[in-house]
Amino acid sequence: MTKDRDKKLISNKRLIFKITIFLLLSSIVCILVASMYLKHAALENLAEDDAHKTSELIFETMNTRMQEGWAKEDLIKIINRLEHIRKDLSVHSYRSKKVEEIFGVNIKDQKTVKNDIFIQKAMNGEKQFMIQDNGSIRYLYPMIASAECLSCHINAKVGDINGVLDISYPPSEIKISLDSMTLYFIVFFIIAILIFFYLFYFVINAKMVKPLVSLKDEIIAVSDAEDFNKNVFVKTNIMEIKTLQFSFNKLLTKINTYYDKLLQNIYFNHLTSLPNYVKLEQDIESKEVNSLMIINIDDFRTINQFYGTKVGDKIIQLMAKILKEKTKDIGTLYKLHSDEFAILLNTNVDINFCEKLIKSIRKHDFIYEESTIHVTISIGITYDEKDALIEKTTNTIRKAINENVSIKVFDDSLMKENEHEHASHITWTKNIEVALSEHKIIPFFQPIKEVKTNVISKYETLARLEKDGVIYTPDKFIDISKRSKQYHTFTRAMIHNTFEYFKDKESISFSMNFSIDDIQEKKTIDLLFKYLEKYNIGDRFILELLETEEFSDFDIVNNFIQKLKKYDVKVAIDDFGSGYSNFAYIGNLDIDFLKLDSSLIENIHTNSNSYKVVKNINTFAHDMGLQTIAEKVHCEEIEVLLKELGIDFLQGYHIGKPKDSIL
Repeated sequence: MTKDRDKKLISNKRLIFKITIFLLLSSIVCILVASMYLKHAALENLAEDDAHKTSELIFETMNTRMQEGWAKEDLIKIINRLEHIRKDLSVHSYRSKKVEEIFGVNIKDQKTVKNDIFIQKAMNGEKQFMIQDNGSIRYLYPMIASAECLSCHINAKVGDINGVLDISYPPSEIKISLDSMTLYFIVFFIIAILIFFYLFYFVINAKMVKPLVSLKDEIIAVSDAEDFNKNVFVKTNIMEIKTLQFSFNKLLTKINTYYDKLLQNIYFNHLTSLPNYVKLEQDIESKEVNSLMIINIDDFRTINQFYGTKVGDKIIQLMAKILKEKTKDIGTLYKLHSDEFAILLNTNVDINFCEKLIKSIRKHDFIYEESTIHVTISIGITYDEKDALIEKTTNTIRKAINENVSIKVFDDSLMKENEHEHASHITWTKNIEVALSEHKIIPFFQPIKEVKTNVISKYETLARLEKDGVIYTPDKFIDISKRSKQYHTFTRAMIHNTFEYFKDKESISFSMNFSIDDIQEKKTIDLLFKYLEKYNIGDRFILELLETEEFSDFDIVNNFIQKLKKYDVKVAIDDFGSGYSNFAYIGNLDIDFLKLDSSLIENIHTNSNSYKVVKNINTFAHDMGLQTIAEKVHCEEIEVLLKELGIDFLQGYHIGKPKDSIL
């Protein structure tokens, strides 16, 4: 069916060719018709005028000669001579009855007049113009008596018909004036041009302009209605217009598809197909007062790190399924960022419901291969609020996590705490600025003991800020320094102070923490390599790379490590096992140490799972030819366990607290 329809289509090129041929043929026909009309007009109008003038000329000639006294025989000679002024011209005159009374009757002429109705009409004063069957012209001219005629025609009066002059000649002998001919030609030319352009306009308008205008109107209608489900249709057989119509409809289909996908991406989480944060905001605006619950998966970062992101995604999907089933009667479930869900409540649930939900999740076994992953959740709730509902509930769940409680309900005191944090941010931004300008950024050093020799052989450099004689730890100001864009200046101050301190401390190794942000900050890295070259102490320097979510760009990390190795710098991965760790990439990095995260060490003597994880990491590191460092060793019991596991270095308050000078 489509092929048959396509066969009926015509291209613009072919259409223009057809239009040209059509107009050419039409023009030829018009010219022929106009020529015939012109000829007919010449015969009927111009020829009549010419015959009338010729008749008047002959009559006036005859009249003049009669006044001069010429006889009838002389007039006949004159007429015969006049017949030669045009080829095949025939001239004959017929007398009226009044003339016959004076000059006598011509029997033959009398008989002719009697049998010819046209001559009779002419005798009554009616000029007669005729085109004979053979195409010749015949003109009957009434000869009207004038005052001069009365001298001879005594029985007549002025205005009487004295006779009829009968002339005939072929159409080829018609004499047409140049003015008349020019006028007819101009009229013909104008008419021909008008007909040509009318036909051209009619065909082009019908075949091309109207379909294009219709297509334009259809497109505008679709655009104005914003109805992408409606296709445009134009009745035409022009291939290009049909192609435009098809392409536009195809585009509408694609727009519809991508529009649906866009809406899906804007308002729904791709992993769970649940409505997302944007949809939650939109739904909250539709009601004046709302209640909201936010559910956080506890320590999801560790799960994600230890088992991998695919397993983490699977847990998110299973959690979404469980929550959707268990909360379907209390409201709409949403998937927020990372490890959080939200429920826009249609009824105010009590704490008992939350406790049951938490207990249900805790009892649920999340199975991965042959391992059972235990998952717990925390809940933050805000009841019947008009403004800043998401912000208030987010602050509530954050407070629950920080306080290590499972359920937290919003109250106004939480907002006051936020206001306090805001004021603190302003204060600490100023404090950092002053400390930088007054050189109050101070390195502290925490000892690291080698298990094999039981000797302090290394120190980790830790940042401190002094204000009014009080020393502040990074937890007070590091996050604020990042938000206030002072962090990189702060880091460069630490590099300067640390290298200046250790430049003369021979045989003592020291380490500093660097994040991906530090590595990508050109001024910071340039300063680091400047001091490595200046003091030539790269063999005593250990750079600890902080393992974060951004640590996945291994090309940047590898390139940086290779530059460090040119200065004999050793590299450690800090906070390994903190939740971002991935065993797969360790073998691809030229590193020397794995520094175990404090969260695994601080409870290793009471938590069997932590013990197993540390044991596995230590075995893995040694198999890879790496040494291990355990931090946050805060008691003798932990030190003994770590020594039994074969950890290479120990760090923590049990080994030694950070100080502003080394032992």
